[in-house]
Amino acid sequence: MKDEIKKKKSFLKRYRNYLIRIERLEEKLLSIDNQLEGMSSKRISDMPTGGLPVTVEDILNRKDETKKRIQRLIDNSVCVKSEIYEVIDHIDDYRFAEVLEAYFIECKTLECIADEKHYSIRHVGFLYGKGIEMIQINE
Repeated sequence: MKDEIKKKKSFLKRYRNYLIRIERLEEKLLSIDNQLEGMSSKRISDMPTGGLPVTVEDILNRKDETKKRIQRLIDNSVCVKSEIYEVIDHIDDYRFAEVLEAYFIECKTLECIADEKHYSIRHVGFLYGKGIEMIQINE
């Protein structure tokens, strides 16, 4: 029974994992943009610099590569999200589906869900647990 619950949670967490990876790469993209901006306003100094010089072309290549990685993750996440919706939509009681969707698709915490739905955290935890038990995944 515990292995089955673990499999179900693992199945449902896949979309959240994509969002985390996308967010990390978007932060990396922002860092690359900042580096590019710094290259355009280069200060000349008489201090020696170490290592190989980084060219604007190198940075632009990293930026393009990172954008492609982000897009690939987004494309894959759309399929995973659809699979998760398919499983959640087969739950008869809307309350269970609502909690699972908010947690696994919208990436909300159980506390946040409780506040929004005006439920106690304990009740949301119950709905979450029962919802996990109710879903049927095809292996």
